[in-house]
Amino acid sequence: MPHAIHQPAVALVQTAIRLMDTFLRDKIDLETYAQRLQELDVESLMVRHQEDFKQDAELVHYLDALMILSSLKHELDFQVAEYGANVASEDISMLKELLERFARFGPVDNLAVRD
Repeated sequence: MPHAIHQPAVALVQTAIRLMDTFLRDKIDLETYAQRLQELDVESLMVRHQEDFKQDAELVHYLDALMILSSLKHELDFQVAEYGANVASEDISMLKELLERFARFGPVDNLAVRD
């Protein structure tokens, strides 16, 4: 049975990937992208499972994904100014790689990222 963080983390990461893809395809502007990123409830999931992260090293990939999203939420202006809007494509790649690692702990295909 997957850890309690599995399903909400998978859903959150997949939502973020779809959002980044939408932004990269110029379907939303930077302001809308930033607003929708802020709506992702990354921090509460991190706080709720804080002790689990300390006690179970196998959860490191979930923490990595949440840290990427948290950093993106808080440093978007800097990242876009420093690296350009295409920085989202690198974030997508990292998050997709982490999703593949999540599959070791539970299903991810029922929430599959759609292009």
